[in-house]
Amino acid sequence: MLQRRSFLKAAGVAGLTSAAGCLGGGGGGSDSVKIGAVMALSGPFARTGEENERGLRVAEEYLGGEILDNEFELIVEDNESDPNTSIQAARTLVEDEDVDAIIGPVSSGNSIAVMQYIKEEGQVPHLMTTASSVDARENPENCNEYGFFIWPSNRHLAPTGTQFIQELPNHIDRDIDPSRVHYVSQDYALGQNGLELVEEAMSEVGGEVTGSTLVPLGETDWSSYISEISNSEADVVTGVLTWGAAAQLIPQANSFGLPEEKVMMFNSGKPIGQFAASTMPDEVTVDGWFGTHFYNPGLDTEVNNEFQSIYNELDSSLLPNSTAGASFELMRALATVIEDSGSTATDDIISGLEGLEWDSVFGPVQFREEDHQAALNFFGGRRVAGDGDTPEVEVLAEYPDVIPDARCSL
Repeated sequence: MLQRRSFLKAAGVAGLTSAAGCLGGGGGGSDSVKIGAVMALSGPFARTGEENERGLRVAEEYLGGEILDNEFELIVEDNESDPNTSIQAARTLVEDEDVDAIIGPVSSGNSIAVMQYIKEEGQVPHLMTTASSVDARENPENCNEYGFFIWPSNRHLAPTGTQFIQELPNHIDRDIDPSRVHYVSQDYALGQNGLELVEEAMSEVGGEVTGSTLVPLGETDWSSYISEISNSEADVVTGVLTWGAAAQLIPQANSFGLPEEKVMMFNSGKPIGQFAASTMPDEVTVDGWFGTHFYNPGLDTEVNNEFQSIYNELDSSLLPNSTAGASFELMRALATVIEDSGSTATDDIISGLEGLEWDSVFGPVQFREEDHQAALNFFGGRRVAGDGDTPEVEVLAEYPDVIPDARCSL
């Protein structure tokens, strides 16, 4: 095992630096650290929740199991992919376990439920993993000084994806009109919000969304929806998908020959992400599939190489991925600010996280002080056959420091 504690100290916790003022108030620190996690280990978001938890386990190994020269305790509660259960899990962690901070949960709806509890009662640092709707970050009833977001919102994704779509004619050998797209997603908050923002982003470049297909959560037979997509007026299909939806759509779309008719370009890692590469390597290299993402597995940095090495030592059929990377980086961020201040007091952790900049598995990241969103580097690309069993990412366009305007003042 690498001497990770020595590595962290020598590198300033692998390149993390803090730049913010104190919120004021708050007590002194403690040399015993307890981190709570609300994870979806059952229910429709379980696959994502399992990877979130796996990222936390990678972080435990990376940190050598210690913060402030003592073993820290990681307490995980299953929220069953349900908002009410999420609140109860957070309440248990704060009121019964007395945790110093909470990581999670997975979806936007579950995260917002916990945000409201934290804002009104829990009042501990709350670092969300994969919540991506804008409601959590923009609705004044939800956004608060305790919440931090490492995952991009739909307001990160829609303009970046739209820009990449406009550049697609430079990267394919067929004639397409990038000004007209058909939107596909699942019929819940993420997909509905994504549709509104893609419509807005396309309008800004003089284009339009000619139609949309919103599929019920849990749908496994996409045949009728694929026919609807095939009959659309647009040359390009875009949208956002959960892992489960991508696993259903991609092979079925290929069997119907849809990527031969339409250029398929999805945001947030589908189909170019590590999940797709590990579960359907032949399907994602079919001509016609493109995507935007903020995690490039080929990023050759010390922290990404270490993250991948530890991940691959675990019992997983998947590849190191952005979902595990998000929770991994949130643990690193917490460890950094606690180490820097020598304190687990809420005000000390929050003031340390505000403005925090670090070299992450995603490249350079910063929590913007104004609203606690993360600035991330994105790229557009596709999967191509590699030398081994895993298809490689071909990066076609890069978009650094992507972050939307702040719309919620803390």
